[in-house]
Amino acid sequence: MNRVDIARFEFDFDTTWAAFTTDSKLRIYSRYGGRDEHEPDARLSKASLLQTLRESLAAHKLAAERAAAGPSTNSKMDDVLWHPEPKTSQTPLDIPLLRKGHQGCVHCHQVREYSLLQAYHDGRFTREMLFSYPLPESLGIEIDRAHGHRVARVQDGSPAAGHLKPGDVVTRCDDVPIRSELDLRWALQRLPATRDRVKLVIGGAGGRDVELSLPANWRQTELSWRKSARSIPADWGFRGAALAKFERREAGLPESGLAILILSVKPRGLTQTLGLQKGDVITALSGDSRERSLDRLRSDMLRRFAPGDEIQLTVRRGAETLELKGKFPAWSTEETSVP
Repeated sequence: MNRVDIARFEFDFDTTWAAFTTDSKLRIYSRYGGRDEHEPDARLSKASLLQTLRESLAAHKLAAERAAAGPSTNSKMDDVLWHPEPKTSQTPLDIPLLRKGHQGCVHCHQVREYSLLQAYHDGRFTREMLFSYPLPESLGIEIDRAHGHRVARVQDGSPAAGHLKPGDVVTRCDDVPIRSELDLRWALQRLPATRDRVKLVIGGAGGRDVELSLPANWRQTELSWRKSARSIPADWGFRGAALAKFERREAGLPESGLAILILSVKPRGLTQTLGLQKGDVITALSGDSRERSLDRLRSDMLRRFAPGDEIQLTVRRGAETLELKGKFPAWSTEETSVP
């Protein structure tokens, strides 16, 4: 990734695999790839990749036909062939902390990690930066994995309910032509934080326009699978690990449910806020005792709480069960580089 123009070739840097279809001028017809917290290739398929390639080739052919026909009087139609062009260019080496602290090959997730650290040290980090490339499911749209941007199911009570139906093909999202699921996610990623609605076009030429509301927290997704999550500027102040079943039995805890043993603590961050101690076992987050790994527990905290919000952990300390309450700490990290 060292010299890649990440302003032009923008994608989810935590993803497993990504591809772009472009013309000779590097104008992008489509992005393909992406993942979520499930299996790394769960959102990918040979069939959907072929569908994206076919549609990109069709767009390329249409672009050639329009070029041969001369200047178009319909600039709106011309705009839907390619993804919007970036106004500037940038490589990972333009990120000051990366340029200073990294040697050798730059991996995708490291671009994301250094971007987060740079934003924090520049004083511009916000909670919204945690949640990138929103899923179509956040709007109630489940995509047909064999196609890539055809609706398979619409969730009841969601923003899409009553507007979309199975079999609908999303062909545009705001100013982005859609030829894959990642195209749709990239279009959603680009929406300004102030937007409360999004416009979709369903079907090809002469398709219908749909406007969906954007509910609160619609961008939020599970963070625990993301390698870049290790560089989020959240100061936990403790290390921990989920207890195995035999350890739960020895501690007199149920064999299922949340059980995170605090292995070590430092007098800062969430540890200081709540008064956590080494040997404590976290058994619930604000009353939620579902079984989770430490990474997933931290992801849930980041999704539910912002600095200054009151957070409550239930812990087992020896024979006692305690309710520890305090304010979620401010963003903080001493890190300036990543592995």
